[in-house]
Amino acid sequence: MRTFVVVSHTAPLEGDFSLSDLPGGAGRIDILCRCATEAFLLSHGIRKDVRLIFAIRDQLIITLEGAWLRHLNPDERSTAALLRKAISRGAGLGPGEVARSTSGITVRAGGLNDVIAELGEAGRQPYLLEEEGLLLRRAELTPGAAFVLSDHRDFEPEERALLDTCPRLSVGPRSLHGHQCITLVHSELDLREAGWTDG
Repeated sequence: MRTFVVVSHTAPLEGDFSLSDLPGGAGRIDILCRCATEAFLLSHGIRKDVRLIFAIRDQLIITLEGAWLRHLNPDERSTAALLRKAISRGAGLGPGEVARSTSGITVRAGGLNDVIAELGEAGRQPYLLEEEGLLLRRAELTPGAAFVLSDHRDFEPEERALLDTCPRLSVGPRSLHGHQCITLVHSELDLREAGWTDG
């Protein structure tokens, strides 16, 4: 199972946003839509062995599970509609409550600290994706690796403190968009699983 955690600092906490202004009025939820597309979609199918977790403004956690995910299409508008439904479903949830919004998508109250704690309890090592890290191609990953990245904003100081013990990995020398990083992580892991090596 490949796990990606995307921290969103601006996505809405209420599902009343317009699908016609995803970069503006919807708090850059277009970034999350692109991450979902790159995390799951193949040319003629969907990756079943992927989990994508959105930690939104330290208040809401949306989890997408490839094994059960349905209705995910390449266009941002329809993906935003799925996320809007999840956000609406999450309104009023109390601690420990988990709600299913659509097939393969659940929502609950919580923040990045909850996600990191749960990864640790499940034996999954979180790796922080950032430019200054060890090149992914040279890294030996633990089984059940989880990859953590931020949206268009840098991590907040408290988030940095929470992630301080996580190994740092880089996908290359340039600063890329989050969804591009997900694509490159998939590419590297696909190559490894297929036994394609430099030699």
